[in-house]
Amino acid sequence: MDNEKNTNLHPGKINAGNLKKVKFYLCPACGNILTSVGESEISCCGSKLDALAAKPADAGHEISVEEIEDDYYVSFAHEMKKEHYISFMAYVKDDRILIMKLYPEQDGEVRFTRMDGGKIYYACNRHGLFSSSADGKKI
Repeated sequence: MDNEKNTNLHPGKINAGNLKKVKFYLCPACGNILTSVGESEISCCGSKLDALAAKPADAGHEISVEEIEDDYYVSFAHEMKKEHYISFMAYVKDDRILIMKLYPEQDGEVRFTRMDGGKIYYACNRHGLFSSSADGKKI
């Protein structure tokens, strides 16, 4: 295959495979979690979704990360009621994403298999997407 054809097949080649540039989408109607690593037009339940913009954790959205065996144990004090809860947590490394879907009335904790050099993203159903390197600890 010549270079011209290869470029046409992969117009987003610059971001190809680099999950550090992942974008998260969350459907407000059904709770579906979608991701992309390039420019995308995403829709769910008949509505176009905008990528969530990650922001640093604020006073009501902090997480704690501890190493337990071969895992990261992530806990948080955020309420988990039907009206206000953390919808998902994702552990992102340059070549993989581990996503844990969370539900109202669930405990505020998850465990991720430890991978060095990652970042945690999590979405509040009212306040949007947050990211954390766990109090300065690179995970």
